[in-house]
Amino acid sequence: MTDTPDIIPRDIRFGIAARPDRAWFDGDLLKSALVDGFAVMLPEGERFFIRSLKPFVHDLKDAEVLKGIQGYALQEAFHTREHESYNDGLRALGYDVDGMEATTKRMLSAAQGPRSRVVVTCAIEQITYSMSRSLLGRPKLLKGVNPDYRRLWTWHALEEVEHAAVAFQVLHAIPSRLPLWKRYVGRIVTFGTVVGAVCTLAVRNAFSMIRASGQEVTLGVRLRFLWIILVYPGFISRLIGACLLSLRPGYRGGGGAKDARLIESGRRLLAEEGLAPAAAQAPAPVPA
Repeated sequence: MTDTPDIIPRDIRFGIAARPDRAWFDGDLLKSALVDGFAVMLPEGERFFIRSLKPFVHDLKDAEVLKGIQGYALQEAFHTREHESYNDGLRALGYDVDGMEATTKRMLSAAQGPRSRVVVTCAIEQITYSMSRSLLGRPKLLKGVNPDYRRLWTWHALEEVEHAAVAFQVLHAIPSRLPLWKRYVGRIVTFGTVVGAVCTLAVRNAFSMIRASGQEVTLGVRLRFLWIILVYPGFISRLIGACLLSLRPGYRGGGGAKDARLIESGRRLLAEEGLAPAAAQAPAPVPA
């Protein structure tokens, strides 16, 4: 048994494609572009996650892990659908979404071998988990945000924290002939590489979006970008603590009292938006 929280897939549609907003985050193009620069990678990433875990499903015997994978797969399927809609909205704003998605796909294709793909999945999930903990822990951050986007990101953050441990549970269940220290070193090197690549690509995408919006990426824009990333809201600096947690030997993803409080808070926020009661659904069967 584990202390993994219940994973509740919620089939919610947000309609972002029908009402895209270039400056949805506090009316601020730069803040919005930075989040959008990360968000545009999510559909390819979420498909990659499910494909990466799928080969190991039938070799796993732990009923708790299998139940987690069921919920995880359906949550990610709903995330993929809504972020494809999100990307359609970005296309409508004139952004080069197809080019950004192609770059994301090339980045993910560099992971060779089934176990390596699970390690990459764990690394990216740790990034999204870190972002989600930061968001759920600071609900006032989204008070001035376009309501459609606020609801989507609250929903996404909640479900990321709910399923944060699943990929790590699969990773630890995969048999390996390598000694523990080699597996650990390989995981840490991969994590560092993936975190660097994802953050770099998110910033590059954001700059492309800013230019497509008719604004030059001047020195002043770059300095303000650094402020947003490192100081407030601290989109990247706020990730450091949770990302460093993953460097511990034997780390198994989310859980614990703090995550339980964040999940409770996230569920309450969704209920206040009128989304949660009708949205919960039973997990899908484990993919064949």
